[in-house]
Amino acid sequence: MNHKRPPRARGLREVATLQTVLHGARPRERHHLVSRFARLENERARLERELEMWTARKSATESTLSKLHEQIETLRPRLLEEETPAARPEGRPSPAGRRKRPAGKPAEPPRTHNFPIEY
Repeated sequence: MNHKRPPRARGLREVATLQTVLHGARPRERHHLVSRFARLENERARLERELEMWTARKSATESTLSKLHEQIETLRPRLLEEETPAARPEGRPSPAGRRKRPAGKPAEPPRTHNFPIEY
C-alpha cells in the first residue's frame, strides 16, 4: 500500500523565480537589501494593524458575550422554577391549558347544535 501523498497545490510565495534560483535567494546588492527591508517592514505594519483589529473585535465580542451571560443568568431561575398551584393567580390557566371544574358542579354536556339536512 502506498502511503505517499499526492503533491499539494503550492502558493505563489513558494514558487521560485528564475532570479531567486540563479542568485540563491540572497540579496547581492544594496538595492536588493533595501527592497527586502521595505517588504518586511510593510508586512510588519500589516500584521500590527491586523492584530489591532482583532484586539478591538475581541473586546467587542467579550462585552457582547458578557451581556448574553447576564441575560441567561436572569432567565435561568425563572425558567427552572416550578410553580405550585397555590402560587398561581386565579385568572391564570393551569399548565394543561384547562381549568378544573369545581367538585360540586356536574359535568355539562357538550354544546352542539343539530341542523337538519334535506337532500
